[in-house]
Amino acid sequence: MFFINDKYFSKNDLRKQFEHFDQMYVLRDCRKKRIAVCTKNVFEGLALCLYLREKGGSVVPIHAATPRDAAIRIAHKSSSHILMYDTFQAPILMINDREEKQGVLVQMSSGTTGEPKCLERPWEDIQEEIENYNERLPVDKETVPMIACPISHSYGFISGVLTSLERDITPIILSNLNPKYVLKKLMETPNHILYASPAFLHTLTKLSPQDFSFQYVMTSGMLMSAVCLEDLKRKSNRVLQQYGCSEAGCITINPDVQSPSEMGFPLGHFTVRAGKDMDQPQEVILHGSSKSIHTNDIGYFNEAGSLCLFGRMDDMINVAGLNVYPHEVEEIILKEPNIQEVVAYKKPDAYAGERVCVQFVASTFVEESQLRNWCVKQLAPHQVPVEFIQVEKIPTLPNGKISRKLVGEMMG
Repeated sequence: MFFINDKYFSKNDLRKQFEHFDQMYVLRDCRKKRIAVCTKNVFEGLALCLYLREKGGSVVPIHAATPRDAAIRIAHKSSSHILMYDTFQAPILMINDREEKQGVLVQMSSGTTGEPKCLERPWEDIQEEIENYNERLPVDKETVPMIACPISHSYGFISGVLTSLERDITPIILSNLNPKYVLKKLMETPNHILYASPAFLHTLTKLSPQDFSFQYVMTSGMLMSAVCLEDLKRKSNRVLQQYGCSEAGCITINPDVQSPSEMGFPLGHFTVRAGKDMDQPQEVILHGSSKSIHTNDIGYFNEAGSLCLFGRMDDMINVAGLNVYPHEVEEIILKEPNIQEVVAYKKPDAYAGERVCVQFVASTFVEESQLRNWCVKQLAPHQVPVEFIQVEKIPTLPNGKISRKLVGEMMG
């Protein structure tokens, strides 16, 4: 069935857990209920999600590290009937007398551009995604998925766990994210596909032994820098990338990443619209059988038919009528040998409307004039930041993503 770290759980283990859920009063008639779940017991939490899916109920997975009061707020905001927090011995009843009309997976949007929103996806839509995902995933049936990302998020839960179970392959869910432990597990399982974030992949790349190489790695969630991608490619048989959004799940898969901006080719259950070429980018819009989704991402299709992203429309910086895409500025700054991390964001400007600013982390103190000169030589004048701020750490959201909007607001 699946491993959680070193422990194997069989179909019989899952069946016994389902029988236990059948005896729980609060889960009776769960088809009409919405259950929020937040627990550090990975097996129980995953089992409950699978149970509710099988029964046609609705589930709201919440990251295991979420404090109790915050989990209650999420459960309330998501219109849950019950919150299963920590152990399942004392369920928290929420005020909600509305019955569910259909079973859905409820997840929170990333919150990179504003307040996180509750997004509902029927289980039927998720099954369609799973089938299309498996059709496009370019790995053989013996390749073992190793999931080093939260299974409370669709990337880990759907792309990692559910697609693996559909392929009848035993995934390894890594809740122990100590890099040395993860590398040990990867060495024990040489034919693997590792699901992880760009930041964690970068950490593993730096800490891995010289003679170690990944078989396949899948990245998602945010654009990887060109420097990090090249490091990862040198240590990998193949680097894959997937792109999606909370409303639709996975939309594209790139089977062999050559550039961080290349998201890959659309899965079969959505028609994807974007710009025709690099000089005419447009918002990425998805057209499905029953709905259309505006992603708020801006991109285009290259000559090979791969979707390429510039970033979020909200993040684009308008300098006196000229568009600046933050990722382009960040790529240049990251090439400076002392720079380790950087985020570009916008600030209002009385003359140009908006100006480019950056925060950066470096291995040593870097003079602003030094970095400015570096940019002047490689960027157009309107792309050169007006403000360079060296920090110990760039602030991130709880999910690990960087919100340019948040950074800009924090810096006034």
